[in-house]
Amino acid sequence: MITSIFGKSKPINFLFCIAIVVGYFVIHLFSVEKEIDANMLTGEIPVLILLIFSLFMVDFIVKKNNLTEKNDYVLLLTTLFLGWFPSIYSNIKIVAIYILILLAFRRIVSLRTLNNIKQKLFDASLYISVAMLFDSWVVIYFIIIYLGIILYVSNDYRNWFIPIVVYAGAVILYMGYQFLTDQSILTNELFTWKLNLNYSTTDTKRIFLHLIILALFSISFVVFLVKYKTFSSQKKLAFLLSNSLFFIGIMYVIFSQDLLLMTEILLLFPLSISTANLLQNIENKRISDALLFLLMIVSFCFYLYE
Repeated sequence: MITSIFGKSKPINFLFCIAIVVGYFVIHLFSVEKEIDANMLTGEIPVLILLIFSLFMVDFIVKKNNLTEKNDYVLLLTTLFLGWFPSIYSNIKIVAIYILILLAFRRIVSLRTLNNIKQKLFDASLYISVAMLFDSWVVIYFIIIYLGIILYVSNDYRNWFIPIVVYAGAVILYMGYQFLTDQSILTNELFTWKLNLNYSTTDTKRIFLHLIILALFSISFVVFLVKYKTFSSQKKLAFLLSNSLFFIGIMYVIFSQDLLLMTEILLLFPLSISTANLLQNIENKRISDALLFLLMIVSFCFYLYE
């Protein structure tokens, strides 16, 4: 039943997904018994708006670049995966990083058209540079820019210097701001990359989340490899970029100093793409429905046991 609804691209599906995200937010409010006050309006409502905007971005990127067949599986999966993070509304920082990475990926994957190449590289570099203001480890996402250059526009040597120039410009502007406000540059978090590889074996919720992510992506990746030869050259490059985005996200989760159950949100988009392609290759729709229904249960369970 679920596959029959989201197996075809329809505008109503987007409204369904918005309703689910709003439902998550309402459950969150009741679960922590929050009062509607100025702090919630200025802190958590903007996060809700950003998450809804992220759904629009996900839908746009997928359909514009034909990352799946004509369906709304990625939109649905991204929505369900957001349910894994019931406390996300109190952390606008990681949501802002998530949005900026989506915007950067949109520009990189669109390099395939070979139009406005330097503008797209500039935009992607700027988005990631801005995201670095929230967490210095976001710098590793410059890997996806250079991978895009290698795959699409490596013939022009000037393209290789654009991310460096944008990054340097952002750092200089930020240092200027620090100087004018009499803040220390040397001790600023933007210029410190501390390795924090401690992994808690007592956080069963996070371990369970990691096992789900690992299982879903592993199965999807195997199917991707099996079907690889059947894809067009453009799809191969796009899937290579999205899978690379997943592995870069893993690096960020490992290295980031933020040990809260939220950094994994950066894995949602590439995980949704790989899982959506898995669903497309399951001929028995009952199995697809069962998988989606199971993901729904897991999603709401994370909220119920916040």
